[in-house]
Amino acid sequence: MSNLALVKSAPFGNVVCDFWKNEQNDIFMTINQLAQALGYASKSGVEKIVQRNDYLKDIEFSATDILSAPDGKRYETRIFTEDGIYEVSMLAKTSVAKEFRHWVRKILKSLRKGESQITPTVVTKVTTTETDEDRKLEIEARLRNAKTRQARLLVNVAEKFKDILPKEQIQLLIGNATELISDAPMLPKPEIPKTYTAGQIGAIVGVSGNKVGRIANKHGLKTDEYGIWVLDKSRHSDKQVSSFQYNEKGKRKIIELLKQENN
Repeated sequence: MSNLALVKSAPFGNVVCDFWKNEQNDIFMTINQLAQALGYASKSGVEKIVQRNDYLKDIEFSATDILSAPDGKRYETRIFTEDGIYEVSMLAKTSVAKEFRHWVRKILKSLRKGESQITPTVVTKVTTTETDEDRKLEIEARLRNAKTRQARLLVNVAEKFKDILPKEQIQLLIGNATELISDAPMLPKPEIPKTYTAGQIGAIVGVSGNKVGRIANKHGLKTDEYGIWVLDKSRHSDKQVSSFQYNEKGKRKIIELLKQENN
């Protein structure tokens, strides 16, 4: 984490909130002040939110850094990014969470415009109402978080099945994950040849998919030469299972062997 500089102090109710900026102009709040502003007695209130929502530990939402205390000592603390501040305030169940979210949106907006200043410490009463812009920001944040969770799931699947699936499938999973996060293709996606399930081949020649599978096993056709292994939903549960799909060469070979059996 780059060196942080205090760029603004502003009061929310009885809490003076400090906002920090790094060399990349990203804005942060410490877990202690975020917890106080949201009405928690200690930072443990926010720590519990993080424990229940592990994705908040991702660099997109928070990080740990070393900051200097007023007594000159340095200590490690969790700091939250702009997205992290919004997300925690949406997950918080305190009575002031919505007021804080509305208030901090204006503060962060002003900081993005370069209005960095130390505001005198005064006690103010914050009264706000949720606006259409608040709701829009909340929806956008939830959408980003949903995409992040989907991307993490794809990466986990790629890691779990890296020794089973072909490298093209792994590359496709990782490519889809990065596209979810960035909203644009970041990695080249491999060309996956057209494949057929055992059931699809069986339908062509009028036999069951199970028979196609038995023929393939008997003649050792479940290899890279004749198709690829893919993830599929189990017919008997919600689990993901690996199944073999046949390429054009595999389809022709299966049909040829089935015809030989019938002659």
